[in-house]
Amino acid sequence: MQPVFLIGDIRLAKDVLEKRSARFSSRPSVPYIRNHVDPDKVYWVVSEPGETFFIGRKLIAGVMAVVRAGETEPLQQFEALLNTTHLLHDGGENWFHHMDRVSASMVLTAAFGLHCPTGEEPDLKEVIACVAEFISLCTPSASIINVLPFLDKIPGPMPWRKRAQAYRKREDALYDRLVADAVSGKASGMNTWAAAFAREDKPGGDQRRQMNQFTGREIDAIVGQDRLPSFKDRPRLPYVEAVVRETLRWRPAARFGVPHQSTTDDVVEYKGTEYFIPKGSIIFAVPWAIEHEQERFNNHDVFQPERFLDDTGNLKSGYETTCPGVPFAERALWINIAMTLWTFNIRKSEVPDARTGLRFKYDDSDLAFSGKLSNAPFKFPAVFEPRSVHRAEVVRQEWADCEKDLNVLLPHHRER
Repeated sequence: MQPVFLIGDIRLAKDVLEKRSARFSSRPSVPYIRNHVDPDKVYWVVSEPGETFFIGRKLIAGVMAVVRAGETEPLQQFEALLNTTHLLHDGGENWFHHMDRVSASMVLTAAFGLHCPTGEEPDLKEVIACVAEFISLCTPSASIINVLPFLDKIPGPMPWRKRAQAYRKREDALYDRLVADAVSGKASGMNTWAAAFAREDKPGGDQRRQMNQFTGREIDAIVGQDRLPSFKDRPRLPYVEAVVRETLRWRPAARFGVPHQSTTDDVVEYKGTEYFIPKGSIIFAVPWAIEHEQERFNNHDVFQPERFLDDTGNLKSGYETTCPGVPFAERALWINIAMTLWTFNIRKSEVPDARTGLRFKYDDSDLAFSGKLSNAPFKFPAVFEPRSVHRAEVVRQEWADCEKDLNVLLPHHRER
């Protein structure tokens, strides 16, 4: 049996997985993924290091450099404004759907030029279905051959082969269609991630209410009442930034992280003790443990944005995370939080729980989250009330006036 090591310290995680990446960047071999789900190793995030793996890492690094430079901010601001108009339209009755839509549309528009204004688009539904199926296929319980690999020697159309083949056919058709649109179709010319990848392929409760009020006051002081927040306000809104960081820390979406595998024997020192890590060991840098480390985050289970601010109210330096996609996620969260809190007062719903007939019982503990590989909260109701008639009108006017051409929001790429 392979030894398994769980890392819950950010310093140790960076030492092992970044400074010693040559020894610990491999992935554990899961028979079902290796032989059936991803035999061609196109999913570099679950593949062993090879040409595809390192190309994938290089491409992601390049994309995130573009994100850090602010090139996706016009798109993200446009999507956040659309999200705010949706919330304004129905008072937050379908707010879970709106948040799912804006998150997916930001990524899909940046990646493929696939804008999803309603959240009911067939391609969006197909993407969501494929992602859910892929996550399911990657779990240890997805196939009996993960436990009894010798069963894979049985010839013929076994159930696990049929399922993987059906998924690959479905996913390949979706991906090919999205890439074709991004590179030469309706999204052609936009500076999408797919286009960038294609170019690279060529050579060369009370506390929460107080937090909302405090954040709203900070936004009001900087932004005023006559316009929505924009990314140019970001440096002057440290409390909003702290809320973003705390949101990412408090309930990580990927609780367990992605497994790594050591390619050679090694010794790691941690707090004065040396630990021998044999070749072939499985290593997890566990985001939940890292982000809830008591030494770094006092009262770690409490949502407390102030932990990221110093005594003068400015952001503390030294914030670290292990996720390579954080630059895009931070910007997406920031603009949506800023616009939402500028526009709305958010409160609990008085509508009875459909299951019990009683007032909905709100819960922010781990029990209120799915606990799956992709950890998400269970749905709960909320009411989004405009803070004033004037603010509601500002939102409607800015939406009417804003640029909606994706070719402008994602400008044509510059030849290098």
